[in-house]
Order: sequence, then C-alpha cells, then structure tokens
Amino acid sequence: MSSRTSISFVTLIKTVAIVTAPTLVVLLLLAAFGSLSFDGALYSYFLILVFTTLITKLFLANVSTLTNYVNDLAEDKQVEDPDIKYLSAVSELPRALIHLHHSWEKKKQQMGSIITEREILVDSLPDILVMCNDDKIIVRTNKAARSIFGQNLANKHLGNIIPNDDLLNGVAGVIEELRGRELEFHLNEPVPRDFRAIIERFPVASGGGISVIITLNDVTELRRVEKMRADFVANASHEIRTPLASIKGFIETLRGPAKDDLAVHEQFLKVMDDQATRMTNLINDLLSLSKIEMNAQTIPEGKVDILRIIRNEKETFSWALKDKSMTIKLDVPDNLPNARGEERELMQVMHNLLGNAIKYGNAGTEVVVSARVTSVLPQEQVMAKLHRAICISIIDHGDGIPSEHLPRLTERFYRVDSARTRAIGGTGLGLAIVKHIIHRHHGVLVVDSVVGEGSTFSVYLPLYAEE
Repeated sequence: MSSRTSISFVTLIKTVAIVTAPTLVVLLLLAAFGSLSFDGALYSYFLILVFTTLITKLFLANVSTLTNYVNDLAEDKQVEDPDIKYLSAVSELPRALIHLHHSWEKKKQQMGSIITEREILVDSLPDILVMCNDDKIIVRTNKAARSIFGQNLANKHLGNIIPNDDLLNGVAGVIEELRGRELEFHLNEPVPRDFRAIIERFPVASGGGISVIITLNDVTELRRVEKMRADFVANASHEIRTPLASIKGFIETLRGPAKDDLAVHEQFLKVMDDQATRMTNLINDLLSLSKIEMNAQTIPEGKVDILRIIRNEKETFSWALKDKSMTIKLDVPDNLPNARGEERELMQVMHNLLGNAIKYGNAGTEVVVSARVTSVLPQEQVMAKLHRAICISIIDHGDGIPSEHLPRLTERFYRVDSARTRAIGGTGLGLAIVKHIIHRHHGVLVVDSVVGEGSTFSVYLPLYAEE
C-alpha cells in the first residue's frame, strides 16, 4: 500500500490553512508594529505556506493510507503492512496498529485450527449428529448423518430428511419445554432401521442458529440380536420340552396301564432312550455353540492337516454309509497344503457337513468330498486380502433345498423340513455351528442346491503361512 494515496484538494487547503494560521497572525502583528515590513511578512508567509503544504500533503497521504489499512482490517481483508514512515516519526500508533494486525492474524489462524479440529472431531464421531433451529431446519450435520441420509442436508426441513412423527414431536417438545428427552423410532427408508434418539437443547446462544442437537444411535443390529436371542430361548425351550414331555408320558404309561406289559416296556424304553439321546445331542450342540461364540474374536493360528481330517471323518461314518448303501468318493490331492485354524473345530465342521450329506442324501448314492487350492474366491470382505484359499466341497445327491430357504439355512433351529429333521435325529444347530466356526476362522461357507438333484456345501479357509 503506497503512502501517496490521493487526497482531496479541499482537505489539503483546509489543513494547511489551519496549520499556518498562527504563523500568519504572528507575521501580521510583526508588520503592524514595524518589526517587519508588510511585503516581507507576505513573502515569509508564502514560503512557510509552500513548505507546510508539502509536509502536510505527505502526512495527510500517510493518514489516508492508515485509514484505508484500518478499514481493510475491520473488513477482515488480507492486507500488507502500510508504508507510513512520516507518521512513524511522530507516533507509535502505526507500529501498534501493525502489531495488532499481526496479532489478529495469529488469532485467526489459531481459531481456524480449532474450528478445523472440531469439524474433524464431529465428523469422526460414529454417532449420527443433526443440529437444527427452532423451525426444525437443519443447520449442520456430521459425516455419519450424511452417509445415511445423503449429502447437502443443510437448510432442509428435518421432517423431509427423517420422516418420523415420534422424532419430530420429540424435537418440538424439547424446543417448547427446554428439556432434553430420549426416544426410539423406526425408519423404513432407505433401508429398515431402528434408532435411539437423544434430543438436547443447545446450551448457549448460537450465532449459527443451532438450537437443538439430535444424536442418533443405530440400534438395528442390537434389536436383531435381542430378537434372535429371544427366538433362540423359545426354540431351545421347545426342543427340550418336547422330548421331556414324551419321556414323562411314557413313564406315566409304564407306571399305569402298561406296567405289566413287557413288550410295551421294551418299545417305550427304546423311544425314551432315543428322546434322551436327542436331548443330549441338543445340549452338546448348545454347549459347542456357546464355546465357539465365546472365542469368536480370537483368530486361530494353528496348522491343520485337512487331508487327514477328511480321511478320518470318512472312517467315522463307515457304518452310517453301510446302513444307507452309500459311498464317499474323495477327490483330494495328496499334497494338499495345510489350512490355518484349530483342528478340533475344523473336524467338527467336516463332521457336521459330511453327516448332513449322508442324512439327507438318497440311499444308494455317492457323496463326493473334494478339496483344492483355488484363487477364485467368494466376494466376501474376509476374502478380500487373500490371493488363494483352500476350498473343501461336500456334494450330496438328495432332494435338494429350495432357494428361498438358502439365506436362512445357518440360523439356529431353522429347518427346511422340521418333521424329517427330527425323524433323523437332527438338532437344528449343526449348520449354525458350522457357520460360527468358519466365521471365527475368517473363512466363508457357500451353499448351492438344485431341487431334485442335491446340494453342494463349500468351505473356503485361509492357507497356513509358514512365515
């Protein structure tokens, strides 16, 4: 900014006249008393006038420059330090103003950093934050809110973004009563979700117009788990109650009408033994499932010989194969690499899948067990970092599974045909155990089935890393 800022001619004349007025009075008095001739007085005043005009013009230019500088600071403009060397000679004001400017710039940078940090902090919060004014117009949101409800939410009505009467009434109540509240509500769009909302009045007057802060917690998964737990307890109670009721009924019959009938005794005792075995299997499966879930966050790192497990399980089911005139064909290379995992749990996976293939396969058919290393992996997140994996497939030739049942096949106690499953001694937990074990091993279970032809259960497991 130059010190030669333009000055109005009138301002210059007025200033010079005011500054030189005392000198003119003195010169006229000297001329009046004869100490100085009148021409000399005029000549002297003319020289003083010229000199004063030059000096005053420089000072006025600096004052104008300083005025513009202060005005620019007041408007928060980016300005350079002014060149006001003439004012510097008579006052510390210019230096003080420059110091003030630098101080303001430093504080602006600090405030900018604080605002940026708070913006980052608010955006990094996992909870959804929506801030609105007394008219329920959204003023500000965080990243979590924008990821669910869309971008550019500011200046939109809350009801257009989150169309739920319970939430809107809750916000209205907080605005009127100046007291926070909590509530839960359900949204069907864009996908079904359950939320817990904490609505609070903004504690201080906001220059941005914020008056209400809404914090939303997505409790969809929590409600799903609660429902699943309730269903699990109900199903488990039903599964245990049914054989117990049968056993109790048989005992009453044996004590009463059939107490002397040995043939009935033998028949009932066999059924009671079957029911007791069913309850034992159910409890064992429940205990296995509970133990697996307790260790769900611990990734097993052991070396597992899959080939040996497959061969051992084939021998385990040799009697079951004879009863149904079935055979098992192994399509497994002798040099199959080791898998990473826990041997006991992977044995249980193979036992459950092979047992199901025999139970639900048609008599006289062949069950094929194949294992290979493949680079063609399922499109699952746990497989994203792997280049190869071991794929174990168990193929049966049975009635197959209708496609509508496949998504729920690994749910606890879910049965495609409940009567048939119970008749062959199934607990309804075998595939749930398989799913949880494979999930713990960071593997994937894929089920393909064709009604009338059979089913293929494929397990993908990480390779064991020697390093």
